[in-house]
Amino acid sequence: MPWKKHLIVIAVLFLMANALPVVADDDGMQRASGAARISFIFGGLVVDRYEFSAVHHSDGRVTGRFNFRSKYDDEDILASGEVICVTVTGNRARIGGVVQHSDFPEGIPVGSQLLWSVTDNGEGHKDEPDTASPLLGTANAASFCAAGAPAPEFPVGRGNIQVKP
Repeated sequence: MPWKKHLIVIAVLFLMANALPVVADDDGMQRASGAARISFIFGGLVVDRYEFSAVHHSDGRVTGRFNFRSKYDDEDILASGEVICVTVTGNRARIGGVVQHSDFPEGIPVGSQLLWSVTDNGEGHKDEPDTASPLLGTANAASFCAAGAPAPEFPVGRGNIQVKP
């Protein structure tokens, strides 16, 4: 029977040895993702909802997408696009994207750049709610990601933000 114990030990060591490269592949990657619903006053009640996924890979590439919906004065605005930058500092992320689809070309034209910031405050029932900014127009999202201060953020009413340094 001792050979069964040795076999189990060998199997566990084999699994651990093969799991380490998977963990090491994530080194240097920054990620932020989630969904946010925030409300704020801007001449009237604005309700923004968005989902996003942003990854800054260890080789420098950035991948990700965003979908945005805003309701203002009973008007719905929809936009979506590609994430072009993300910077993670602790539990906060600054993200920028370029619009690839918009049903409001007068205000959010295709090709325009947007920026936003999010804060992951944990998942416990005693943790503060996550916060998120509105998506804001910018001329240079990459500069915001590289060195900008977080945009003004509001508590996330529905949704969850995940930030991984």
